[in-house]
Order: sequence, then C-alpha cells, then structure tokens
Amino acid sequence: MKKALLSLTFALATILAQAQEVTMELIPYHKPDHGIFNIHNVFQQANGDIFTNVLVATSDGMVEGNIFYKASPNELQYTDSLFVADTLPPYYLFAKDPRGEGNLRVNIEPDGVGGTALRISHFPDDDFNVNPDDDIVVQLCDTATFDIFGHYMIDSRNDLILKYYTNSPDDDIVCHIARVGLDGTLKHTAVLPQTQNYIITMGEFDSPLGQYYQWTTSAEQNLLFYVIDSTFHVNNYHVINRELESIVYSYDPVYIYVLERFWFGDSPMNGTFVVQDEGDLLVAARYTRDSTWVYEDKETGLAVARYDLRTMQRKALIHFNDQPGPATEARCMYFKKASDGNFYIVFREPTPDNKPTMTVAKLDRDLNLIWRRYCYEQAMYYDPYASMHSSILKDDEGKEIGIYIVGYASRLMQAGTGIFHFFLTDEGLTTVQEGGIEVRPYAYYPNPANGYLRLQYSPDVQPAQIELYDLQGRLVRSQGSGLESLNLQGLAAGQYVMKVTMADGTTFSDKVVKE
Repeated sequence: MKKALLSLTFALATILAQAQEVTMELIPYHKPDHGIFNIHNVFQQANGDIFTNVLVATSDGMVEGNIFYKASPNELQYTDSLFVADTLPPYYLFAKDPRGEGNLRVNIEPDGVGGTALRISHFPDDDFNVNPDDDIVVQLCDTATFDIFGHYMIDSRNDLILKYYTNSPDDDIVCHIARVGLDGTLKHTAVLPQTQNYIITMGEFDSPLGQYYQWTTSAEQNLLFYVIDSTFHVNNYHVINRELESIVYSYDPVYIYVLERFWFGDSPMNGTFVVQDEGDLLVAARYTRDSTWVYEDKETGLAVARYDLRTMQRKALIHFNDQPGPATEARCMYFKKASDGNFYIVFREPTPDNKPTMTVAKLDRDLNLIWRRYCYEQAMYYDPYASMHSSILKDDEGKEIGIYIVGYASRLMQAGTGIFHFFLTDEGLTTVQEGGIEVRPYAYYPNPANGYLRLQYSPDVQPAQIELYDLQGRLVRSQGSGLESLNLQGLAAGQYVMKVTMADGTTFSDKVVKE
C-alpha cells in the first residue's frame, strides 16, 4: 500500500546575522514501532533520484518488511515512499533497467511447491507500483531456498548473476549460482564447491568477457581471490598476504621491529573491497602499523594497495590515517572504479571523543590523492557496522560527477532514527540532505571542550578565519592565523557558535560546548 511521505520539517535557525545555521530533522520511516534493520540496496534512477530500500525489523531483530524511499539530489526533500510488509525473503536487488527506461526489482523466493524461483519485476521512475501480472517468474530448482543473504549482480551482457542457498539431503548448505537473462531465460546454473559456500562477493572482469571473480578470507586471514568462468568453474585463485611490510630498524644496541598489515574481512559488509582493473587487483581494507619498541608508534587506519594479478606483486600503496589524536579504527564503506579510470573511496572512523567522521577521497590509478573531503556527522555516536551505501553520482545526462552516501543515523543509542544523504561532486562542492547531519570540509574535536578545540581540514580547502559567538550574537573570539586550534580558556561554560570562513568566502557554523 502506497503511503504519502511524512512532511519534512526544516528549522532554519538564524542564531546571528553573521553565522547562520541550518538544522534538519531526521527523515522518519513508516513503522515507528519498529527499528531500521539496515539499508539493503541503493541506486540512482535515470531521472536522478536516489532509490533506497530499507529493511524494517521488530524489537527482537526479526525482519518484517521493506520501506522504499526516493530522494532528489537537487531538492532538499524526499520524493516518495512505500511500505511493503511480510516479504519473504525481503532481500531484493533494485537496479536501473540497462535495457531502457524504468527500473528492476529482483527477488529469489519460494515457488509455493517446495522449490525456488526468481521473480523479475519492472517499475517506472515516477512510481513504486509493480503490476504482478507483468512479472517474469523463472524456476531455478526444485529444492527450497532459505533465508541466508545471497548476492545479485547484472553483468556487462545484461544477465543476472545470482547466488542462493538450499539444504542438501544431508542437511548441508548448498550454494547455487545461476545466470538468467532479464527476459527470463535461464542460461546456466551450477553448484559452487563446498569451500565457496559462504562467499557472497562477486565482480566481473573488464576483460575477457564472461569471466568473474569472488573472494573471501583464509584461516590465516589472508585474502583468497577466485577466478571463475562463464559456466562458474573455478579457473584459478590467488592469495594476497595480509602483511604489507615487515622492517627491522637497527639502532645499536636497539632493534625496532615494525609490522604493517591488512585486517581483511570476508565481504564489503566487513570493510574489505576488491576491485579489478586492467590486469591488476586493488584492495582496500583496514590496516595497522605496530612497533615492538614504541607503543605510541602504533597506527590504525585504512590502506589501499594495487597488485599485479599475474604475479601478485604490489605496485602501489597508500595509507589513510586521517583522524587526528589517538589511533582510531577505520572501516571502509565503499571503493569503486569510475569511468575516468580513477577511484572513489569512502571510509568511516571515530574522532577521539567517539563522534563519527566519514572521509571521501578520489585517487588516480597510481593511488595518488586527487581530492579528499570530510563528512562530519555531528551528534551521532560511532557504530562501525552501521549500514551505509555509497555509489557514483551522475547528472541528468548520465555523466559521473561525484559520489553519494546514504545511511541511517543513530542517536542516543537508538538505532534507526532516520535516514541521511551526502552528495559530493568532483568540484569539491557538498550538499547536505535530510538527516541530523552537517557536511563540512573539516573535523573538530573534542566537543564538549575545556581548553582548546582542535580542527583538521580537508586538503582541498584553505581556512581564513575562525570566529566564536555566544548565543546572544556577541563575538567572543576571533583569529586569522593558527587555525588548527581555537582557544576556549577563560570563557564561561555553555554553548557557543563557531563560524569558520574559508579562503573562497564559504562559511560553516557549528555548535561548540565549553565545559
């Protein structure tokens, strides 16, 4: 049943003439008595709207159904919404129809007679309604699937590549993989080897046509990379060692042992991404740098490495350890090759006072930094496994112009209180969408603060001035140099408004609490 979207409330609070602040409420969902389980699928429609599939759960964590939202990157509003209850299983693939206009909804489901079927539905850009009479239903096998999250992908030939799970007569888990045309033609089906039962990742090589890859982690926590052909036979596999560098420095009579290594997860959901690029592999994952001599030398953050697929020799490496202050644990949220051959990466880590910051960066093929932006999530607590989705942002003509991020915000330990959007373009512009979120090109901490407030800026901006106002609009601090910190000593405890002006004249305002 289609429901009108709840109206959005904007509170444009002009705290003072010189420093204007925008506060936006989180976007509600249509089951206030049930929390958001996660955001399962996000894509951009042909008309530019961002389509989001939200899984809704009961208080005991049982998924009850789906809510679908659309948001416009050009207007500060959501354009439509719909709640669908009791979908079994509720894990859809949503995608723009590569054959022409409209969009696809794809789901693996029981066929009603003990088997498994695939349902392909079509819906237009301007509506969520799906006419079941127009659905294409494909019989996949005569055994029933069960509710383990599988994987869907549309390849370069516009075929669906999908995985789903059944039980064998011995009650073992069986992983099926199939190729189905969007017209409903079942082109190939196979059962994956037992060793690959829980591999849910899938990607397609740039060339040759009809070769795919998937990956997982080994018992030794190395990365296993499988190459499969168009009939889903494993042609080869490679091992990427988690160790990046092992160095012994000799300072007679002291030896300092330094170890750098990846910490791989078995899927993007666990913070590890693998991208294939013209005979190379690029891997993004959390990393650590430890010294046996100086504990303060320990670093955590994110690393991206490029490997030659034939030799597994590393060709390039970049480290991100963006968060100022003590070491923090980063988690990769997105890593994708753009059409211009460069790469976007999104990762998330907490500030020292446990406030989350997302970093978005663009890298060239040699992993040199092109630009980087901070998306600072004020007033939210850090949950490294919060569900977020990112993808490449396109304009009305289909040209790639940047990246968008969709997630749900958690506040006061209550998960799923609303949905937020970030839109970032290659020109460095940022636009904030609904959510208790502000986007700024810097991070600041701690907040509340006692002595000094520290600021760290994105490398593509230049700060010019910091001003601090009380809530009556009176200027209490102003500085045009030393802009990496703001002295709060001598001020009365309470709330203030910090105004940061960039060299290009752009201003940002933030609430600051003096203890």
